Amino acid sequence: MKINIKQTADKIVDLVGGTDNISSFTHCLTRLRFYLKDPDKAQTDEIKKIHGVLGALYKMGQYQVVLGENVGSVFDYIENNYHIKSEELTGVDQEAVAKEDKKKSKNIFQRVIEFISSSVTPFVTVIYGAGMLQVFLSLASSIWPNIKTNDTYLMFYWLAQTAFYFMPILIAYGTAKYLKGNPVFSMTVTAALLYPEFMKYIGASKTLTLFGIPVMANSYASSLLPALLVSILVVYLERFFNKVVPGVLRAVFAPMLTLAVAMPIAFLVLAPLGSILGNYVVQFFVWLYAHLGGITLGLLAGSLPFIIIGGMNMMFAPFMVQNLSSLGYDAIFRPAFIMHNMAEGGACLGVAIRTKNKELKTDAISCAISAIVSGVTEPALYGITLKCGTLKYVIGSAAIGGILAGFLGAKAFAMGYSSILAIPIFGKTIVAVSISIAVTIVLSMVSTIIFGFDDSWIEEQ
Repeated sequence: MKINIKQTADKIVDLVGGTDNISSFTHCLTRLRFYLKDPDKAQTDEIKKIHGVLGALYKMGQYQVVLGENVGSVFDYIENNYHIKSEELTGVDQEAVAKEDKKKSKNIFQRVIEFISSSVTPFVTVIYGAGMLQVFLSLASSIWPNIKTNDTYLMFYWLAQTAFYFMPILIAYGTAKYLKGNPVFSMTVTAALLYPEFMKYIGASKTLTLFGIPVMANSYASSLLPALLVSILVVYLERFFNKVVPGVLRAVFAPMLTLAVAMPIAFLVLAPLGSILGNYVVQFFVWLYAHLGGITLGLLAGSLPFIIIGGMNMMFAPFMVQNLSSLGYDAIFRPAFIMHNMAEGGACLGVAIRTKNKELKTDAISCAISAIVSGVTEPALYGITLKCGTLKYVIGSAAIGGILAGFLGAKAFAMGYSSILAIPIFGKTIVAVSISIAVTIVLSMVSTIIFGFDDSWIEEQ
């Protein structure tokens, strides 16, 4: 649509309340996003009448004007001709959200999910890309098993793994930006958890102490909770030291104190929380299986979204190996993990089928393939499930699929990925796991289609 850029931009600025009502503004692929001092001053009905404007709404602390393909030109005009602060799109305006929350109450669970979702938003497209790359690599290795020793394959495999391995650093960036902090500090402290020398100590099972206190030897790669907690701490420490350190000394000592105080708390308290909880969670499910049998698969499969968010999912790997070596099969963990992944994929398929938004449809299909074929659920969990509110369908479908797998006696007789490509490792119980997978995917997909989801957060096409 061809529009008069100057005329459209001038009218938008005037009708959102003028420059005095705009704290700052930014844009995404299709929308101008204004942080307004008083959202009530915006004349939404009049803005919608402007030639070139496709829609207008106030959501998540931002006044959003949908412009489609013209958004870049209008943004550039306003930025160059008005004295309005422009900024990178990274989250939501906290003061505006606080005001909005007073009007629309939310429970603690909703707030936590919203916080996590906003923290992963800046890098979720990278997760999409890495997930799809893993899908193609998984398919290639299934067709040509020897390709895994090929140098080119290995280079691409490392690239695909990088986004997930260093995910804590990406989360630190998103969390700090969401909380209006300096992401560099959060990223630095979080990166220390992945520092090569520290990882060597973990691999060598050496004992590390900090102020005489033993440091838990645990890998924090691919985890969410440690980075989330550490970033919250760092943001508030940075604010505190910038406030109390005198101006002359602030530039040097505030950053130093922020890092120095954050590091011990991160290594001794916050980061180990996921591991400590993980050990208890694993032991709980082992105990539960001894008493409830196959029902445990459903409980574990339904709990996995929270276990993954907490970075505790890797704690199950040793027990999978232990079951295979002592019993000759794993009847608990691998089947449950697969059912959860299928439920994530099914919900994404449901979103793709029902939504009218082309961008969301494409992303949902990509996430579904990643979860079902490659067994990589981070794109689905963080990019679709938490954002669209399909978590309840994933939990319910995974639980039912897990119980069915337990009832039918599905057992994994070898280590493998938690994807549909792992069906052969179930040997003589291949029919049982195949039925369970089909039921889980269909149930999750149909539930999502019938009961719906929230796709108002994504840009309209």
